[in-house]
Amino acid sequence: MVTAHSGSAERMRAFNRFYTERIGALDDRHEGLALTLAESRCLFTIDALDGPDIGTVAETLRLDLGYVSRLVSRLERAGRVRRAPGVDDRRRRVVTLTADGHDLLSEVARRSNARMDALAAHLRPVEVTELLSAMAIIHRLLDDDDDDDDDKENP
Repeated sequence: MVTAHSGSAERMRAFNRFYTERIGALDDRHEGLALTLAESRCLFTIDALDGPDIGTVAETLRLDLGYVSRLVSRLERAGRVRRAPGVDDRRRRVVTLTADGHDLLSEVARRSNARMDALAAHLRPVEVTELLSAMAIIHRLLDDDDDDDDDKENP
C-alpha cells in the first residue's frame, strides 16, 4: 500500500545517518573524552534537573531505567556523580555531579560548541539562520511533549 508518506522513513533514516556521522554521535569517546554520548547526556540531564533520582533521569532521557542505573553506576565509579539520600525523603536516592563531573561537563560543552562551530564554518550568516530555522522546525514537528500542546494547535 502506497501512502502520502511513502519513502519518508528511508529519507529520515538517511538524514539520521548523515547527521550522526557529522556530529560524531557514534564515536566511543564522546568529544574525544573518556565517556560515551549516553554518559555525557546523563551528566547533562543530572545537572539540568538539579538532584534528580535515577527514575527521573531515565524518564527525561526516555531510556530504560536499568540502562540508566548502569550508566549512573559507571559515572559514580569514575567519580563524576554521587548518590545520596534525598533531603525531603531519605528513602529517595538523588544523583548529583561531583566537581570532576562539573569539570567534565564543561569540557564536553566547550568541545561540542567547537564541533558545531566547525560544522557550520563554511556557511554564510544567512545559511546559518536557515539551518537554525530548519532545526527549529524539526524540533517543533517531532516534539510530542504534552506541555507544548498550545504550539501544536497554532502551527
